Amino acid sequence: MTTDVVAHTVKAFDADLAALSRMISELGDLVDKELRDAVEAVIHSDGERAKAVIASDQATDSLQRQIEDHAITLIARRQPVAYDLRLIVAAWETAIELRRVGDLAKGIAEHTIEIGGNHTMPEQMKGLRRIARAVLRRLREAVESLVQGDAAKAERLWRSDHEIDSIYMSLCRELLTYTMAETTSSPSAISLLFCAKSIESIGDNITNITDAVHYVVHGQRINGGAGEPSGLGSLSLPANLV
Repeated sequence: MTTDVVAHTVKAFDADLAALSRMISELGDLVDKELRDAVEAVIHSDGERAKAVIASDQATDSLQRQIEDHAITLIARRQPVAYDLRLIVAAWETAIELRRVGDLAKGIAEHTIEIGGNHTMPEQMKGLRRIARAVLRRLREAVESLVQGDAAKAERLWRSDHEIDSIYMSLCRELLTYTMAETTSSPSAISLLFCAKSIESIGDNITNITDAVHYVVHGQRINGGAGEPSGLGSLSLPANLV
């Protein structure tokens, strides 16, 4: 193989990896909007916005499948090893985690349509928006850490996962106190708890993404390698490839 051919092959592979990163960023943006709109639909009892979230979930699923297909094609055609292979695997895992976040947003939207009506707990709605904003910020930073190859940022996010738990527990206590004082608010409280729990669980998806970023850069999981990769189940890479 001539030097020119090798250079062309390397550039083509770099372009393929860059395209994969762009697709991950795009999927992150789609999921961000989906979750943001789902939360606003709950807060404002906006059935039309909730329906739009459900409809937009098809685009999220489609892009996740495109990323998966692109990752499989890259592995088959380029036979990458070491960092490049880890990056492709991590992107694949991240796409799966983002799709799961989209599924949770869709579930919140479907719940909004199911319960209908106006909520009677305006102050507690602020708490729901607060936890949503914290999760969305962390989710964006997790995706950025993958695209930028920033393991330090990923590890900071991974180790500060308790931030979301703290906000969630505070909201739960607030809802419980309000419900005990205003028994007629129970349906609204249950609805808010469902939505808050869905948002809180996204913290797990975020830690899985940050763990994958650490894997890309360092060749091992943050937890020292215990357990399987977050998104691909039993997939493990031979030592000579990672």
